[in-house]
Amino acid sequence: MTRSEQTLSLCMIVKNESFFLRDCLRQAADHVDEIVVVDTGSSDDTRAIASEFTGQVFDYAWHDDFAAARNHALSQASGDWIIVLDADEVIAPDDWLTLRELIRDPDYDAYFLVQYNYSVEPLDRNWVPISEPTPYTRHYRGYRPNPIARLFRNCEDIRYQGRVHEVVDRTLPAGRFRSVDIPIHHHMDEDPAKRKVDRQLNYLRIIEQQLEGEDDGRLWTAAGTICLYYADDLPKGIRYLQRAVELGYRADENREYIAEAQYRLGELGQAYNGYLALYRAGYRSLNLCNNLANLAVKRDEFGFAADLLEAALQQGVADYQVRLRLEHNIRYLRERQNGAG
Repeated sequence: MTRSEQTLSLCMIVKNESFFLRDCLRQAADHVDEIVVVDTGSSDDTRAIASEFTGQVFDYAWHDDFAAARNHALSQASGDWIIVLDADEVIAPDDWLTLRELIRDPDYDAYFLVQYNYSVEPLDRNWVPISEPTPYTRHYRGYRPNPIARLFRNCEDIRYQGRVHEVVDRTLPAGRFRSVDIPIHHHMDEDPAKRKVDRQLNYLRIIEQQLEGEDDGRLWTAAGTICLYYADDLPKGIRYLQRAVELGYRADENREYIAEAQYRLGELGQAYNGYLALYRAGYRSLNLCNNLANLAVKRDEFGFAADLLEAALQQGVADYQVRLRLEHNIRYLRERQNGAG
Protein backbone atom coordinates (compact mmCIF):
# COMPACT_ATOMS: atom_id res chain seq x y z
CA MET A 1 0.00 0.00 0.00
CA THR A 2 1.37 3.44 -0.90
CA ARG A 3 1.39 6.41 1.40
CA SER A 4 -1.48 8.07 -0.52
CA GLU A 5 -4.02 5.24 -0.28
CA GLN A 6 -5.26 5.83 3.26
CA THR A 7 -8.98 6.37 3.81
CA LEU A 8 -10.49 7.91 6.93
CA SER A 9 -13.72 7.02 8.74
CA LEU A 10 -15.37 9.29 11.28
CA CYS A 11 -17.00 7.23 14.06
CA MET A 12 -19.44 8.71 16.58
CA ILE A 13 -21.88 7.61 19.24
CA VAL A 14 -24.78 9.97 19.92
CA LYS A 15 -27.92 10.38 21.98
CA ASN A 16 -30.15 13.46 21.81
CA GLU A 17 -27.43 15.59 20.23
CA SER A 18 -29.53 17.78 17.93
CA PHE A 19 -28.06 20.91 19.53
CA PHE A 20 -24.53 20.12 18.32
CA LEU A 21 -24.62 17.38 15.70
CA ARG A 22 -25.29 19.25 12.47
CA ASP A 23 -22.41 21.67 13.06
CA CYS A 24 -20.01 18.83 13.90
CA LEU A 25 -20.90 16.79 10.82
CA ARG A 26 -20.99 19.79 8.49
CA GLN A 27 -17.43 20.71 9.44
CA ALA A 28 -16.17 17.12 9.18
CA ALA A 29 -18.00 15.82 6.10
CA ASP A 30 -15.63 17.19 3.44
CA HIS A 31 -12.55 15.80 5.20
CA VAL A 32 -13.47 12.17 5.77
CA ASP A 33 -14.28 9.31 3.42
CA GLU A 34 -16.97 7.79 5.59
CA ILE A 35 -19.21 8.78 8.50
CA VAL A 36 -20.48 6.15 10.93
CA VAL A 37 -23.03 7.28 13.53
CA VAL A 38 -24.30 4.96 16.25
CA ASP A 39 -27.42 6.21 18.01
CA THR A 40 -27.93 4.87 21.52
CA GLY A 41 -31.57 5.85 21.95
CA SER A 42 -32.31 9.42 20.87
CA SER A 43 -35.79 10.86 21.35
CA ASP A 44 -35.11 14.09 19.42
CA ASP A 45 -34.17 14.52 15.73
CA THR A 46 -30.56 13.41 16.16
CA ARG A 47 -31.02 10.42 13.87
CA ALA A 48 -32.58 12.55 11.13
CA ILE A 49 -29.72 15.06 11.31
CA ALA A 50 -27.15 12.29 11.04
CA SER A 51 -28.98 10.88 8.01
CA GLU A 52 -28.46 14.20 6.20
CA PHE A 53 -24.74 13.40 6.09
CA THR A 54 -24.51 9.62 5.93
CA GLY A 55 -26.47 6.48 5.21
CA GLN A 56 -24.57 4.67 7.93
CA VAL A 57 -26.66 5.42 10.98
CA PHE A 58 -27.02 2.46 13.31
CA ASP A 59 -29.15 1.85 16.38
CA TYR A 60 -27.52 0.41 19.47
CA ALA A 61 -29.23 -0.75 22.65
CA TRP A 62 -27.62 1.20 25.47
CA HIS A 63 -26.46 -0.80 28.51
CA ASP A 64 -24.34 1.63 30.52
CA ASP A 65 -21.09 0.93 28.69
CA PHE A 66 -19.51 3.70 26.61
CA ALA A 67 -16.65 1.49 25.44
CA ALA A 68 -19.05 -1.14 24.08
CA ALA A 69 -20.97 1.51 22.14
CA ARG A 70 -17.75 3.02 20.78
CA ASN A 71 -16.48 -0.38 19.70
CA HIS A 72 -19.76 -1.09 17.92
CA ALA A 73 -19.19 2.09 15.91
CA LEU A 74 -15.60 1.07 15.14
CA SER A 75 -16.78 -2.32 13.90
CA GLN A 76 -18.93 -0.61 11.24
CA ALA A 77 -16.05 1.44 9.79
CA SER A 78 -14.38 0.45 6.52
CA GLY A 79 -11.67 3.13 6.32
CA ASP A 80 -7.99 2.44 6.80
CA TRP A 81 -8.00 4.92 9.68
CA ILE A 82 -10.61 6.03 12.21
CA ILE A 83 -11.14 9.36 13.87
CA VAL A 84 -13.53 9.54 16.82
CA LEU A 85 -15.46 12.67 17.70
CA ASP A 86 -18.33 13.53 19.99
CA ALA A 87 -21.19 15.68 18.74
CA ASP A 88 -20.00 18.67 20.78
CA GLU A 89 -16.54 18.64 19.16
CA VAL A 90 -15.19 20.17 15.96
CA ILE A 91 -11.83 20.34 14.18
CA ALA A 92 -10.66 23.35 12.17
CA PRO A 93 -10.31 22.92 8.36
CA ASP A 94 -6.53 23.39 8.29
CA ASP A 95 -6.15 20.82 11.03
CA TRP A 96 -8.22 18.32 9.07
CA LEU A 97 -5.72 18.69 6.24
CA THR A 98 -2.88 17.98 8.64
CA LEU A 99 -4.65 14.88 9.93
CA ARG A 100 -4.97 13.56 6.39
CA GLU A 101 -1.23 13.97 6.00
CA LEU A 102 -0.51 12.20 9.28
CA ILE A 103 -2.30 9.02 8.31
CA ARG A 104 -0.05 8.65 5.28
CA ASP A 105 2.91 7.93 7.58
CA PRO A 106 3.43 4.13 7.79
CA ASP A 107 5.48 4.41 10.99
CA TYR A 108 2.52 5.13 13.28
CA ASP A 109 -0.75 3.44 14.16
CA ALA A 110 -2.27 6.13 16.37
CA TYR A 111 -2.08 9.79 17.30
CA PHE A 112 -2.95 11.65 20.47
CA LEU A 113 -4.67 14.95 19.67
CA VAL A 114 -5.35 17.70 22.22
CA GLN A 115 -8.92 18.10 23.40
CA TYR A 116 -9.56 21.76 24.27
CA ASN A 117 -12.16 21.68 27.05
CA TYR A 118 -13.33 25.28 27.01
CA SER A 119 -13.92 26.95 30.36
CA VAL A 120 -14.55 30.38 31.84
CA GLU A 121 -12.96 29.46 35.19
CA PRO A 122 -9.30 30.53 35.48
CA LEU A 123 -8.78 28.46 38.64
CA ASP A 124 -9.49 25.19 36.84
CA ARG A 125 -6.57 22.80 36.97
CA ASN A 126 -4.19 23.32 34.02
CA TRP A 127 -6.31 26.20 32.70
CA VAL A 128 -4.78 27.92 29.64
CA PRO A 129 -5.90 31.47 28.74
CA ILE A 130 -6.98 32.29 25.22
CA SER A 131 -4.65 34.91 23.79
CA GLU A 132 -6.33 35.37 20.40
CA PRO A 133 -10.04 34.61 20.03
CA THR A 134 -11.16 32.48 17.09
CA PRO A 135 -14.54 31.18 15.93
CA TYR A 136 -13.75 28.04 17.95
CA THR A 137 -12.99 29.79 21.23
CA ARG A 138 -16.42 31.48 21.17
CA HIS A 139 -17.09 33.36 24.43
CA TYR A 140 -14.63 31.37 26.52
CA ARG A 141 -11.64 32.86 28.35
CA GLY A 142 -9.56 29.70 28.34
CA TYR A 143 -9.50 25.94 28.16
CA ARG A 144 -8.13 22.83 29.83
CA PRO A 145 -6.00 20.73 27.45
CA ASN A 146 -6.46 16.95 27.51
CA PRO A 147 -4.24 14.73 25.33
CA ILE A 148 -6.43 11.97 23.95
CA ALA A 149 -5.98 9.19 21.36
CA ARG A 150 -8.70 9.84 18.80
CA LEU A 151 -6.97 9.05 15.49
CA PHE A 152 -5.87 5.47 14.95
CA ARG A 153 -5.56 2.73 12.40
CA ASN A 154 -8.66 0.62 11.80
CA CYS A 155 -7.68 -2.75 13.22
CA GLU A 156 -9.38 -5.17 15.60
CA ASP A 157 -6.60 -4.87 18.18
CA ILE A 158 -7.31 -1.19 18.87
CA ARG A 159 -10.49 -1.00 20.90
CA TYR A 160 -11.99 1.08 23.68
CA GLN A 161 -11.89 0.00 27.32
CA GLY A 162 -13.84 1.44 30.26
CA ARG A 163 -17.56 1.75 30.86
CA VAL A 164 -17.02 5.50 31.47
CA HIS A 165 -14.14 7.76 30.39
CA GLU A 166 -13.34 5.12 27.82
CA VAL A 167 -9.94 5.13 26.10
CA VAL A 168 -8.00 3.02 23.61
CA ASP A 169 -4.67 3.72 25.32
CA ARG A 170 -4.04 0.23 26.68
CA THR A 171 -4.61 -1.39 23.29
CA LEU A 172 -2.21 0.77 21.28
CA PRO A 173 0.90 -1.00 19.97
CA ALA A 174 4.03 0.06 21.84
CA GLY A 175 6.14 2.63 20.04
CA ARG A 176 3.61 3.06 17.25
CA PHE A 177 1.86 6.23 18.46
CA ARG A 178 2.78 9.84 19.07
CA SER A 179 1.27 13.10 20.26
CA VAL A 180 0.53 16.01 17.91
CA ASP A 181 -0.51 19.56 18.70
CA ILE A 182 -3.83 19.45 16.88
CA PRO A 183 -6.85 20.67 18.85
CA ILE A 184 -10.27 19.11 19.12
CA HIS A 185 -12.52 22.02 20.11
CA HIS A 186 -14.86 20.75 22.82
CA HIS A 187 -17.88 22.92 23.68
CA MET A 188 -19.36 20.48 26.18
CA ASP A 189 -21.43 22.81 28.36
CA GLU A 190 -23.35 24.82 25.77
CA ASP A 191 -26.43 22.63 25.32
CA PRO A 192 -29.00 24.06 27.77
CA ALA A 193 -30.90 20.76 27.76
CA LYS A 194 -27.93 18.85 29.17
CA ARG A 195 -26.80 20.03 32.55
CA LYS A 196 -23.23 19.21 33.47
CA VAL A 197 -24.25 18.00 36.91
CA ASP A 198 -26.68 15.49 35.39
CA ARG A 199 -23.99 14.12 33.08
CA GLN A 200 -21.53 13.77 35.90
CA LEU A 201 -23.98 12.04 38.23
CA ASN A 202 -24.83 9.60 35.44
CA TYR A 203 -21.12 8.84 35.01
CA LEU A 204 -20.87 8.19 38.75
CA ARG A 205 -23.84 5.84 38.64
CA ILE A 206 -22.22 3.81 35.86
CA ILE A 207 -18.76 3.80 37.44
CA GLU A 208 -20.07 2.60 40.79
CA GLN A 209 -21.71 -0.44 39.22
CA GLN A 210 -18.33 -2.16 38.91
CA LEU A 211 -16.01 -0.07 41.05
CA GLU A 212 -15.38 -2.66 43.74
CA GLY A 213 -12.25 -4.57 42.80
CA GLU A 214 -11.43 -2.13 39.97
CA ASP A 215 -7.68 -1.58 39.55
CA ASP A 216 -7.92 1.38 37.16
CA GLY A 217 -7.02 4.45 39.20
CA ARG A 218 -8.59 6.70 36.57
CA LEU A 219 -12.05 5.48 37.51
CA TRP A 220 -11.49 5.84 41.26
CA THR A 221 -10.29 9.39 40.62
CA ALA A 222 -13.26 10.17 38.37
CA ALA A 223 -15.69 8.82 40.95
CA GLY A 224 -13.96 10.73 43.72
CA THR A 225 -13.94 14.08 41.96
CA ILE A 226 -17.59 13.69 40.94
CA CYS A 227 -18.42 13.12 44.61
CA LEU A 228 -16.49 16.27 45.52
CA TYR A 229 -17.91 18.62 42.91
CA TYR A 230 -21.30 17.25 41.85
CA ALA A 231 -22.67 14.66 44.28
CA ASP A 232 -21.85 16.65 47.43
CA ASP A 233 -20.62 13.51 49.19
CA LEU A 234 -17.19 14.50 50.46
CA PRO A 235 -16.56 11.48 52.74
CA LYS A 236 -17.26 9.07 49.90
CA GLY A 237 -15.10 11.17 47.60
CA ILE A 238 -12.22 10.93 50.06
CA ARG A 239 -12.54 7.14 50.19
CA TYR A 240 -12.48 6.87 46.41
CA LEU A 241 -9.53 9.22 46.05
CA GLN A 242 -7.57 7.37 48.73
CA ARG A 243 -8.03 4.18 46.73
CA ALA A 244 -6.67 5.94 43.64
CA VAL A 245 -3.62 6.98 45.68
CA GLU A 246 -3.14 3.36 46.81
CA LEU A 247 -3.20 2.31 43.16
CA GLY A 248 -0.50 4.87 42.39
CA TYR A 249 -2.63 6.91 40.01
CA ARG A 250 -1.74 10.61 40.06
CA ALA A 251 -1.03 10.29 43.75
CA ASP A 252 -0.11 13.91 44.43
CA GLU A 253 -3.09 15.32 42.57
CA ASN A 254 -5.42 12.98 44.42
CA ARG A 255 -3.84 13.86 47.76
CA GLU A 256 -4.57 17.49 46.91
CA TYR A 257 -8.21 16.63 46.20
CA ILE A 258 -8.38 14.82 49.55
CA ALA A 259 -6.99 17.85 51.38
CA GLU A 260 -9.54 20.06 49.63
CA ALA A 261 -12.37 17.76 50.70
CA GLN A 262 -11.12 17.84 54.29
CA TYR A 263 -10.96 21.64 54.11
CA ARG A 264 -14.55 21.78 52.90
CA LEU A 265 -15.62 19.37 55.66
CA GLY A 266 -14.12 21.68 58.25
CA GLU A 267 -11.32 19.25 59.10
CA LEU A 268 -8.86 22.10 58.99
CA GLY A 269 -5.98 20.43 60.79
CA GLN A 270 -6.01 17.43 58.48
CA ALA A 271 -6.35 19.65 55.43
CA TYR A 272 -3.45 21.83 56.57
CA ASN A 273 -1.21 18.82 57.18
CA GLY A 274 -2.14 17.25 53.85
CA TYR A 275 -1.46 20.41 51.87
CA LEU A 276 1.73 21.11 53.83
CA ALA A 277 3.14 17.64 53.15
CA LEU A 278 2.58 18.11 49.43
CA TYR A 279 4.10 21.58 49.48
CA ARG A 280 7.19 20.46 51.36
CA ALA A 281 7.59 17.59 48.90
CA GLY A 282 7.80 20.12 46.07
CA TYR A 283 4.30 19.71 44.67
CA ARG A 284 2.76 22.97 43.49
CA SER A 285 -0.56 24.08 42.08
CA LEU A 286 -2.44 27.36 42.19
CA ASN A 287 -5.26 25.89 44.27
CA LEU A 288 -2.91 24.21 46.73
CA CYS A 289 -0.96 27.40 47.34
CA ASN A 290 -4.12 29.47 47.66
CA ASN A 291 -5.94 27.06 49.99
CA LEU A 292 -2.89 26.41 52.16
CA ALA A 293 -2.39 30.19 52.42
CA ASN A 294 -5.95 30.57 53.67
CA LEU A 295 -5.33 27.89 56.30
CA ALA A 296 -2.04 29.51 57.27
CA VAL A 297 -3.84 32.83 57.83
CA LYS A 298 -6.20 31.07 60.25
CA ARG A 299 -3.07 30.10 62.21
CA ASP A 300 -1.73 33.69 62.08
CA GLU A 301 1.12 32.48 59.86
CA PHE A 302 1.02 35.62 57.74
CA GLY A 303 4.54 35.40 56.36
CA PHE A 304 4.10 31.79 55.33
CA ALA A 305 0.77 32.66 53.71
CA ALA A 306 2.45 35.42 51.71
CA ASP A 307 5.19 33.00 50.68
CA LEU A 308 2.53 30.59 49.46
CA LEU A 309 0.77 33.21 47.35
CA GLU A 310 4.11 34.21 45.85
CA ALA A 311 4.62 30.53 45.00
CA ALA A 312 1.20 30.60 43.38
CA LEU A 313 2.28 33.50 41.18
CA GLN A 314 5.40 31.58 40.22
CA GLN A 315 3.16 28.88 38.75
CA GLY A 316 2.31 31.38 36.02
CA VAL A 317 -1.09 32.88 36.76
CA ALA A 318 -2.45 33.68 33.35
CA ASP A 319 -5.64 35.46 34.33
CA TYR A 320 -5.06 39.18 34.95
CA GLN A 321 -7.76 39.59 37.61
CA VAL A 322 -6.55 36.57 39.58
CA ARG A 323 -2.99 37.86 39.43
CA LEU A 324 -4.05 41.30 40.72
CA ARG A 325 -5.97 39.70 43.59
CA LEU A 326 -2.99 37.57 44.60
CA GLU A 327 -0.62 40.55 44.48
CA HIS A 328 -3.02 42.58 46.63
CA ASN A 329 -3.29 39.78 49.18
CA ILE A 330 0.49 39.37 49.32
CA ARG A 331 0.94 43.06 50.17
CA TYR A 332 -1.74 42.80 52.85
CA LEU A 333 -0.14 39.69 54.38
CA ARG A 334 3.32 41.25 54.41
CA GLU A 335 1.86 44.20 56.29
CA ARG A 336 0.24 41.85 58.77
CA GLN A 337 3.53 39.94 59.07
CA ASN A 338 5.46 43.14 59.81
CA GLY A 339 2.79 44.32 62.22
CA ALA A 340 2.87 41.01 64.07
CA GLY A 341 6.64 41.23 64.27
